[in-house]
Amino acid sequence: MNLNIILPTCWQELTPKQLRYAYYLLAQNYTAAELKTYALIRWAPLTDVQKTDDGIFCHYEGKPYFLTSLQIAEAISQLSWLERLPLVPVRLPLIGKLQPVEADLSGITFEAFLILENLYQGYLVTKDMALLSEMAAYLYHSKEPVKLDPEEAVSIFYWYASAKQLLARRYKHFFVTAEEASSEAMQERLQQQMNNQIRALTKGDITKEAQVLRMDVHRALVELDAQAREYEEMKRETKTTSL
Repeated sequence: MNLNIILPTCWQELTPKQLRYAYYLLAQNYTAAELKTYALIRWAPLTDVQKTDDGIFCHYEGKPYFLTSLQIAEAISQLSWLERLPLVPVRLPLIGKLQPVEADLSGITFEAFLILENLYQGYLVTKDMALLSEMAAYLYHSKEPVKLDPEEAVSIFYWYASAKQLLARRYKHFFVTAEEASSEAMQERLQQQMNNQIRALTKGDITKEAQVLRMDVHRALVELDAQAREYEEMKRETKTTSL
């Protein structure tokens, strides 16, 4: 008897409930195969699952089935995208009663983005979960750090990481791959980057700093990307002239 099930093909197809479950699985210490198998069972959905040496007995839509290990391996291959960051940012629609900003970070200020970037880079180095709670405050309109369940903490990391990838594709002249560095060196480099970004937007006029920090992040990045592109062109022209 054939078993035909339809599974999500990407992060964007997940319902809020499915998305939260995906983050829950990622918060566990599962192997990739275990993670995808649990997702398969939940999202098919398969019920009354009993594991055997050769596969699993289960029910689907009230009918009994036996799935061999090979069949399970073939089925979970459809969920390989769970092992990668979303190509387009997705986020939980609610954490408690808190609602999020736009998935691509539209609407947040350039100042908030600089703070988020500082917290994110700090988390990459220290793995301090408190930094994700601080990030959640900016991403979910909270005046204080947000208490996060494990799956919510994972969601914050995945959301911002995928948003950064989106921004890097959209503003490719400005964003460059960050070099690995010690925590102290990274903090110094981030502070220098922030100062340089603000200086570039104000063109050295400190009276415009507050206005720049209030800019929408995408408006600020459009300008910074244009300046970076002009600088690249100028370097190429200078190099060509010197030759």
